[in-house]
Amino acid sequence: MSIFCLIAVRNEEGYLPGFLRHIRDHVDGIVALDDCSSDSTPEILHRETRVVSLLREISAGAPHANEASNRYRLLTEAARLGARWVLCADADERFEDSFLRRLKAEARHGDETGRHLRLVRIVNLWNGPDQFRADGRCGPRWTVRMFRVPPNISQRKSAMHRPWFPPELDAAPQARMNAYLYHLSMMDRRDREMRYEKFRAIDPRNEHQAIGYQHLIDERNLTLKPVRPWRRYTDLDTGTPRGRAAMPAGATGASALPDRALFDESLYLTLNPDVRRAVAKGDLKSGWHHFERYGAREGRNWRSRPSFTGLDFGAIFQGWREAKS
Repeated sequence: MSIFCLIAVRNEEGYLPGFLRHIRDHVDGIVALDDCSSDSTPEILHRETRVVSLLREISAGAPHANEASNRYRLLTEAARLGARWVLCADADERFEDSFLRRLKAEARHGDETGRHLRLVRIVNLWNGPDQFRADGRCGPRWTVRMFRVPPNISQRKSAMHRPWFPPELDAAPQARMNAYLYHLSMMDRRDREMRYEKFRAIDPRNEHQAIGYQHLIDERNLTLKPVRPWRRYTDLDTGTPRGRAAMPAGATGASALPDRALFDESLYLTLNPDVRRAVAKGDLKSGWHHFERYGAREGRNWRSRPSFTGLDFGAIFQGWREAKS
């Protein structure tokens, strides 16, 4: 089993170190392509020992002008180096930690089931590193970022917003993995405005995306959700996982549990229908009451055993113990 990460970059010295830090220990190699960077991006890639091949594009053009050809070159290079599966991302994206820890298991599952296109949900961090937008066109959406390398690879026609996988896999069976991919460069309003202006300049007639780009800055019906502890991601700024401990502002009722920060009662009741029924009948005070007496003790047996549900029980119970200490 060999899994390579593919990444194409242009002037990403700000995001790239954090990307490499969060991905390097989970893949067998990184195949990177530098697309005419004028900052320190090439030097950062050159210093990274996990980068097994560094390609370069010397024909400068508008941003994303070489997107299709760059991805084709990356994939054919990974195939040449013996990659069986590839994981694709941009420098301003971070996979959740629990997904990266089960990455090889996901690949094996894909081999066993024949589902060679595997999707994650990309979410846009919004107004902070610990929350994401949950509504509208900027809300979570499914995208293929992991796939098995086919025996034959051809290049897609040049256009923006095309999938990473080659045309040979267009009809391949898909599987939706329970995993988030966090998009960092939508976090700050100024960055969103710059992104909007960039795509408007590149695609003024919306030829590459019929819906246009207004949704990038439209905050009507804004709904935010927190990054939960079991969906944490690691970035360079702290060197530790990112994930909100508390419930959203304004939460009320038993599920808020403000003094038990990392415990999410609604999740616990969802996973334990017998406990949910007992609470409904009044036999238990709350899901927390059962969790405190039994769940934490059982949780010690689940340590370091993330499952295909996508829930990292080790992280959940570690958070519970930290909150209690």
